[in-house]
Amino acid sequence: MRILFALTAFVLMAGCAGEPKRLAWNNATGAEQHERLLWQAVRDKDWTSVERRLSATFVGVNPDGQMLDRAGWLAYLKSAQAGDFSLGDLSVQPEGVDMKVTYILHLQGSARQAPASGLRVVSVWQQMKTRWMLTTTSIIPIQNN
Repeated sequence: MRILFALTAFVLMAGCAGEPKRLAWNNATGAEQHERLLWQAVRDKDWTSVERRLSATFVGVNPDGQMLDRAGWLAYLKSAQAGDFSLGDLSVQPEGVDMKVTYILHLQGSARQAPASGLRVVSVWQQMKTRWMLTTTSIIPIQNN
């Protein structure tokens, strides 16, 4: 019995060992990971990946209050020239085939000056066939009181 227990424990521990997989679009399992991958693609100027994740009917609202379609949003992201980023206070709320993601975004090295307090982001991801697509995003500057 002890040998069986020791063997089971060894197998379980060995399964945890090894190199963790690098986060990529094909192994992302949730909306938080998709959101991080999107900002990594923006930072890396991987516009093909960004464009492939925006739904055909995408609508976004930028920090200036402008409503943009898919092409306008892609142009907005390109002009932002975002560098490193961090996401904080993140929450994911599933609703059917949609995932609502809210968080605070801090951008560094951006051509557009973001407030030190960050930007409040609300995004909706929708599962379509074999992948998740971003259907809408709103980015609002957080005002210091």
